[in-house]
Amino acid sequence: MADTAPTPRGTDPATMPDAFAPIISAAVFGYYGFLSGTTANITNDAGEVVTLWIGCLWILRLCTLVFIAITVVAFLPVPKVGLIFGAGGLLAAAGLLTVLVWSQVDQTYDFACHPLVLLAFAILNIYTSAMAIRASLR
Repeated sequence: MADTAPTPRGTDPATMPDAFAPIISAAVFGYYGFLSGTTANITNDAGEVVTLWIGCLWILRLCTLVFIAITVVAFLPVPKVGLIFGAGGLLAAAGLLTVLVWSQVDQTYDFACHPLVLLAFAILNIYTSAMAIRASLR
């Protein structure tokens, strides 16, 4: 007779959440927050610290850490992990929108990324987060 014991909730590979999106998000945010040339740009030519650049850098780094945590949670048997991913994505979108507004208000310095690219990434994060939350609530 075949073993018919049910698998514990959340451990069935067919129902495991997709960790692809948070891995990609962690990689993109991590590249710009830790590896790219933006990490060296915290002072202007006169050697003064630019608050906009430091703020943007740390927003990117915090979003990276959030997406790494979401990736780890995606592999754990946690019910409704889509809610966690959605909340993290909304947090990242809020960070991107903060950078966008901040870079538009501070007319002295520019952020390394074009405002339309920031807006596109924010909209993408909002959309994917909303879809993850919606799917998790079903």
